[in-house]
Amino acid sequence: MKNKKFLAMLLSLVMIMSVLSGCSGATTGGSVADSVTDPANRPVVVYVADIFNTLNPFDTGAFSDSYVFNQVYETLAKVDDQGNPQPYLAESWEISDDALTYTLQLVKDAKFQNGETLKASDVVFTYEYAKQFAAKNAYYAMVKSVEALDDYTVKITLDKPTPLFLSHTQQLPIVNEKFVKENNNDISKVACGTGAYTIVSYDPAVKVMLTRNDDYRLGAASIKDVELRYVSDASSAVVSLESGEINFMSVPPVMATTLEDNANFTSQKTLPLYTAVIAMNTKVKPFDNKVIRQAFSYACDKQSIIDIAYEGFGTVARLQAYTNSFGVDFTGAPDFSYNPEKAKELLAQAGYPDGLNLTKEFGIKLLTIPGTFHEKVGQVFQKNLADIGVVVELQNTQTPDEDVESGNFAIMNQGATYRSDFSYNECNYGVIGIGGNNYSQMNEPYVDEMFAKGAAETDPEARKAIYKELINFLIDYCPGIPVFHKQEIYFWSSGLNASAHDSGMFPFFVYEWSWK
Repeated sequence: MKNKKFLAMLLSLVMIMSVLSGCSGATTGGSVADSVTDPANRPVVVYVADIFNTLNPFDTGAFSDSYVFNQVYETLAKVDDQGNPQPYLAESWEISDDALTYTLQLVKDAKFQNGETLKASDVVFTYEYAKQFAAKNAYYAMVKSVEALDDYTVKITLDKPTPLFLSHTQQLPIVNEKFVKENNNDISKVACGTGAYTIVSYDPAVKVMLTRNDDYRLGAASIKDVELRYVSDASSAVVSLESGEINFMSVPPVMATTLEDNANFTSQKTLPLYTAVIAMNTKVKPFDNKVIRQAFSYACDKQSIIDIAYEGFGTVARLQAYTNSFGVDFTGAPDFSYNPEKAKELLAQAGYPDGLNLTKEFGIKLLTIPGTFHEKVGQVFQKNLADIGVVVELQNTQTPDEDVESGNFAIMNQGATYRSDFSYNECNYGVIGIGGNNYSQMNEPYVDEMFAKGAAETDPEARKAIYKELINFLIDYCPGIPVFHKQEIYFWSSGLNASAHDSGMFPFFVYEWSWK
């Protein structure tokens, strides 16, 4: 009798666990380490450096959130490591001669995790829904109209030529119209994509639990269960990596040297087209004064920051883009290389010959991200400012992306991605990036006009000339302090077949992985 009761209880437990999949909301769940799985198909735990903010893919630009979306959703195109858009949910496309009309053919076998088949109407709905949120404005602002010509053909018309339009589509996951409407147009805590994984539980301050979508059109993923685990302190995360609790991690350079010769791990270095930047809000005093911003730029010892905060794994930056991006040319551009004496001169010119105390005089603290290299960036820069007579206190923030996107800050060290074409930087410097990656909140009509002019120009050399002029203006304007372009170092358990990509927003897809 006791054996029968035990078997009944066990069967009930199995049945309960089996329903924790599909298009679900924010339930709580235990660690994948607690789940009962086949040893040959054990779960994988991925380290995430920041908390999760939302499951709405259009209401955030945070890397942590994108790691979730990349597993659950798919997009019209997917950008490869060379910066070229490849077919994804759109199996092919045609572009009109004036580069204003894109006609895309959708795959016919994609199904959402609620059983609905992907249709052109879902693409139309996705763009209309996305327009309600500012965070992704830079990726849809150029779209004039989206039409469903039939169930599997979409016509997208732009109001201006946009060289990176197909690449931009990777920032807009396709959602199911029926699912969104059934949830009263609120998908901040629920998700339903066509991707390889579904959400089991969502605890934004702790972890996101995923399980594979067995009906995925490209075949079920090799790894069944995934935990995306937030750890506030990178050193603690490395300890978990070494103990086997975490299987995949972007390791800070200061800690990477201790793991490089460890046979328990495989490593890979990537160039994620990422710039560490000290953002200054141009709408907040005293950073509304360009002379102050220029003084702070001269005060920044970028090479020391690279050496101390990132173990030398970086290149001094002059812009939120580097010469590996088309159109970036620094020949003859203004140079704000480290020069504390020049910084003092500019402070005096701005009316502060004896320096200033940002915290006491303006109530300003330098926001930084604890437990990451950003914290050391803040510490070194704090000393740089002290050397020119500027005092500022540091303050940790657990919501760095929300702070910069909302403009709820004065000065903060952050980071932003760029792309293989400088036209992308319109979202970092143009008005369309306000509420997103335009951290400085700058709104200069000249900047928007030049980006539009560059996008409309079809001659590559003419485009380069346009961007060169614009870059000279941006460097002189000093909306923020580009500190360095970083190198990312990933480590994963030696028993895991994994890979990382040259992207800050899209560094990994668990679908590509397997256990050996």
